[in-house]
This record gives sequence, structure tokens and C-alpha cells, in this order.
Amino acid sequence: MEFLDFSILRALAVGLLLVLLVRLVYARLLPKPIPNVPHNPITSVWGDIPDITQFTAGGKKTFGEYVADFVGKHGPISQILVGNHPIVVVADRLEAERVLLRGKNTDQSKRTNEIFATVIPTGQIALPANDTWKRHRRLTGPSMSRRYLERMSCRISAGATNLVRLWSQKIGLVGPMAFDADMDLQLATMSLAVNITMGISPGCIDTAYTSLPTPSPMARLSQIPHPASPPLHSALRTMMESIERASQAALPWLTARLFVWPSPKWRSAYSTLSAFINREIAHARMRENEVKGEGLATDADCVVDMIVQREAREGAEKFGKDEMLDELLTYIIAGQDTTAAALAWLIKFLPLDLDIQQRLHHEVSAVLGPDSDSDRPLDFEALDNPNRVPVLEAVVAETLRCAGVGSLSGRELTDDEVISGRHIPKGTQLMFPISFMSKQESDWGSDAKVWRPSRWLRPDGSFDRAAGPNIPFGLGQRSCFGQRLAILQLKIFTAALSRAFIFKQVPAEVDSWEAVELVTKQPKNCFASLERWPVSEPEV
Repeated sequence: MEFLDFSILRALAVGLLLVLLVRLVYARLLPKPIPNVPHNPITSVWGDIPDITQFTAGGKKTFGEYVADFVGKHGPISQILVGNHPIVVVADRLEAERVLLRGKNTDQSKRTNEIFATVIPTGQIALPANDTWKRHRRLTGPSMSRRYLERMSCRISAGATNLVRLWSQKIGLVGPMAFDADMDLQLATMSLAVNITMGISPGCIDTAYTSLPTPSPMARLSQIPHPASPPLHSALRTMMESIERASQAALPWLTARLFVWPSPKWRSAYSTLSAFINREIAHARMRENEVKGEGLATDADCVVDMIVQREAREGAEKFGKDEMLDELLTYIIAGQDTTAAALAWLIKFLPLDLDIQQRLHHEVSAVLGPDSDSDRPLDFEALDNPNRVPVLEAVVAETLRCAGVGSLSGRELTDDEVISGRHIPKGTQLMFPISFMSKQESDWGSDAKVWRPSRWLRPDGSFDRAAGPNIPFGLGQRSCFGQRLAILQLKIFTAALSRAFIFKQVPAEVDSWEAVELVTKQPKNCFASLERWPVSEPEV
């Protein structure tokens, strides 16, 4: 009997010990919020992950919208609990500017680095702001100089003109009926990104043009064929999809190692891109050997030539083989995706305001010439002068403000900081909802979320750069490196398209405003219904 009692007591003790151990482990796994920073009630070890999953289920809402909704509940400083890792959301624009512009204790968040490192581990976008990152910036810096951008504007104009010709042909097929414009924008911007980076054009729009059928008055939307996606485009999409998958994973590197890198599709896509880029690097080195050090870096024919030239002539700084590959792939991915997303939103916005379309059309036709089919490059000096093209400036600024292509910006504190009166410890992940902060009614009025380019124009018609806050490319030293090129591309494409076409409302069934977040925020649907502007009669 005593033995039986002892056995029962031992079982009870073991049971209590296990219960205590489970409770201790559970308590240790529970999210540990930063004191005095608002957050959702803690109901499980997963923190806000179930709430985020439910909010974004079905793809009708994005994580960026979740953050905006979260700020609405908790105020301008709050914390999202992802497991036991708090992410402090700073939605006060003045505090964001203070921390990112005047402070020196933030860097790009480790999570952002980890996400991009699954594809481009030694590209600028995946590196902390260390000596390697600074070397990358120095070697690639001239690619964002005014002199180099002016030279590249000729290629951008040619790309925009090719798109105008393709869409003119599509009008002949479907008239004013709507057609899917998304793939055309992707192909046009990919060709351009590859051309600027590598010096050769894949000719994607030319292929799309030659694949169009003979015009027929009975043609319908679904009868416009898309050419087979070029291998480079398919490979780039695979890379961007893998980055998007990594961004949704709790452990990006582990997800990539277990599920992404072993995929035959991913390996084939990466092999296609790396073989193409390495081949063009070899060609660039051959060209540099032939010119023997003549010319300026800003006179290089493309980014790869510029980097090879600077390596050869400055000697002290060089890219390793993988660094060069990753940096050039960064240019192509970022250059294509950002511009295509912004243009897709522009195509959706333009039909909302016929008056601004007319003003824009008359302005670009008067300043740049009325011939939308001309091969002559658009005037860079005019495009770079807001006094000459104020409506174009206003349309581009408002599109970037409302599109929210890069809706969130992540940073990490490298030292303790006080934000909005709260002590935030070193190592904390910060999130700045830059799109949300650009659409506040306190800054823009009751129609802050409405696309209205005229808000950027003064009563005399001039462009007002200081009309209100707009931070589409982030703030501080880790803001978007290629923002000057992106703005130039958006200006040129906007000018070329508005000079040629009237953008009309599309049918309700394809007029969805739902978005998807891949590397950037993009509309799920992008259809265009076009008419050519009537030819003006010459004045007598």
C-alpha cells in the first residue's frame, strides 16, 4: 500500500513538474512587448500573426493596409507582435523625419536584408550600411548622376515610343474596348531596365508588336494574344515571386533553403539570369580593354560598363564576381518592378480626371512636340524643368503619392532611442508606413486619399513641390538608391502616353482596385481603354 501511495505521489509530482515546465516554456514564448507602446491584447505565442493572416486572407487586402488599420486603432506609435519579436510602427511623419534624417542610429532592418539575401545576397539592398555597402555605393554612384541620366533619357524615350506604337496597333484591334495592359508595361520596363544596366535590349515590345494579329473589327478583349513570355522576363518574375515568398515567412533564409532554392523552376531561372549577366560582364571587360581608359564614367554606355571602367581605372575598389552579379541583378529587378508598378497605377488613375488629362496632353504636346510617333527623344532639359512641365510634375508626384508602390519602410535601431516619448531599445525593428503618412487629411484635406494632381499646382499654374508631404522612396541614407532614374522613367512614359492617348474608363468587371504586394504594391488588374487624341488643325 505504501509503495502504491509512493507511485501515485511520484506520478503527481512528475505531472505537476511537466505542467510547470509547459507553463514556463509558454510564458517564455509569449510576445514581450516594449513597455508603454500600445499593442493588441496578447492571446497566444503567435502574437499578431493570426490577426495578420485573417486580415490578408483571400488576397483582398495587403499587409500595408493592415498596418494602416493598426495605426488607426492604436495611434501614431504602436507595436505589432510577430511571435516574440515586437515591430514598432512609427506613423508620425515628423518623428519619422527626425529619426531617419537627423538621427544616425538606424540601418535597414535585418529582416529586410534577409529577405533580399535569398536572391541577391551581396547586392546593396541586402547589405547593412557597412564598408562593403559604401563601396557598392561609390562604384555605382555615377549611374544616378544628371549627366548619365540625360544620356539614358534617349533610351527611355525609345522604350516609351515603342509602347505607344504597340498600343496604337491594339486600338486598331479592339477600338476603345479595354485590353489587359499589365504584361505590356512589364515587358516595356524590363527591356528598359536590361538596356540601361547591360547595354542591350531584349526587344520584348518588338516581339509583342509582331505577334499581334491582323486588325479586325470583330476582335474582342480575349482575342489579343500575348506573346510567350521571354526567358529573361520569366526568370525575373520567378526571382520576384521567391522574394515575395521569403517576405511572408517567419524565417526567410530557412524557407529559401528548404522550399525555394531546391525548386527546378527557381534553379533554372537563376541560371538563366546569371548566365546572361556573366556573359555581359565578360563583354564589358573586353570593351574596356579596347578603349584603354578613355572617357568618363558618366559617358559609359551602360551600368556594367561604368562599373568595369571604374574598377579598371581606379583600381583600389573592386567587386568580387558574385558582388558584380548581385549588384547588376539588383538594378534589373528594382528598375523593372518599381517603374512597372507605378505606371500600372497611373493607367488606372488617368481616367478619373479628364480635365487633367487634357491639360497634360496640351502641355506635353506644346513643350515636347505633337508628333507622338516620332523617333526623336523627348527633351531632357524640358522634362527636368518643373517650370516648363508643371502639370507633368503634378501628375507624377500625385501618382507616386497615391500609388504607395513602396508602402512600408523597415529599419533597425543601432542604439537606444526615444520616439514619441517612449524608450525604444537598441536592436528593435522599426516600421514606417510611408504611404499612410503621405495621405493624411491633416496635411491634404478631406480628399487626401483621392488622386487629384491639381493639388500640386498653384493658382498661377506653376508646380508647388512643397504642397504637402510625399515620401514614396523612403527617407535617410537607406532610401531608394534609384529614385532619380525611376522618376525620369515615369515622366517620360507619362509624357509619351498622354501625348498619344486619351485614357477612358474601363468596364466595371475589370475596374478592380485591389492590390497585391510582391516586391512592390501593384494593382491586381490593369486594363486600358484608349483613343487617339484628335489631330489639331494647323493655325492659319
